[in-house]
Amino acid sequence: MATIIIADDTLAYDGTFLETRPIGGTENAVINFARAMARRGHQVTAYTNCQRDIEHEGVRWVPLRDSPPQTCDLYIACQHPRLFGFVPKPRRLVVWVVWQPNHLKHYKNILKVWWHRPIPVLISRYQVGIYSPFLPPRNPHIVLPHGLADDIRGLPPLANPPPPEVIFASNPTRNLKPLVQIFADRILPRRPDALFHIYGIHDLKPDDDPWQVWSGTFLPAGLSETTRAAIRIHPTASRAELMAAVRRSRMMLYLGHKVEAFCFSLAEAQAMGVPCVVAPVAVLPERVIDGVTGYVRADPQDFADAALALLSDDALWRRQHESALKLQQGMSWDEHAARFEAAVMSDLDPQVRAHP
Repeated sequence: MATIIIADDTLAYDGTFLETRPIGGTENAVINFARAMARRGHQVTAYTNCQRDIEHEGVRWVPLRDSPPQTCDLYIACQHPRLFGFVPKPRRLVVWVVWQPNHLKHYKNILKVWWHRPIPVLISRYQVGIYSPFLPPRNPHIVLPHGLADDIRGLPPLANPPPPEVIFASNPTRNLKPLVQIFADRILPRRPDALFHIYGIHDLKPDDDPWQVWSGTFLPAGLSETTRAAIRIHPTASRAELMAAVRRSRMMLYLGHKVEAFCFSLAEAQAMGVPCVVAPVAVLPERVIDGVTGYVRADPQDFADAALALLSDDALWRRQHESALKLQQGMSWDEHAARFEAAVMSDLDPQVRAHP
């Protein structure tokens, strides 16, 4: 058994949030990874901006304001070099690069990286391609994509194609506005029966009208009432509600964002058999097999044409739906944890290795 400390200073959350509240990809990964390592017999403590010290699913969650131990067998700092010294003397230090790695070479960070020499664990080939040569060399890189939850893996094919309803299930800052414009200008006129469902993490209050609050920012201004009626903006949903909404969608549409290094929303949709039409941005081409489980299209009209094909051709949808179920299951979090042990912990002393 190893003593493992994970530190993440992004948002305020603990292990209970996975089932009870909408969370982002980083929080999803930290919670699931911590649980998987605990199931393998390790003593896992996660320090976040949570409000209380609790134990949940075998993991202890502690506020970052509390002082950590001086040492542990393995200390994992999520993304940020400012966390490297949080545990003063770990036996081994890992930086889990859950976004882009470019920040590591920033003039405020690069000396910390060279001083601490953490082992970088990357989550995509895209990150390898943009990893700076000015950082401590790694050959080969450790590339370990995130795991996916068991409840969305191994699902059977749907008996019937879904109705012409598409979904966006991410943060609206991830290019939602131009995506809505493509739907309004290029898809809806040719399929007036189509509906666009928008889910995601956002700051709307219960009484807010998103067409007023988001007009000109996350949503285009000046859309007709008929167009607005085809775009359904849903309240923040629980994970179970969101996964059910994704599963019953005809496809997912997503333009992505330059910071994305994995993209849970696409990975989960593909695992559930949902074809995805995406732009060739950052890691997105790694999440979709072009022409097999969806399409990767840069030009807005080509993007719309691909979506229209999936909306109109049931046989095409069926092929891509079943291909996604067959080819895009990813790995479980338990398998992810086992691979992490092999890549990062295999040469630790025998007494701190996990049992198989």
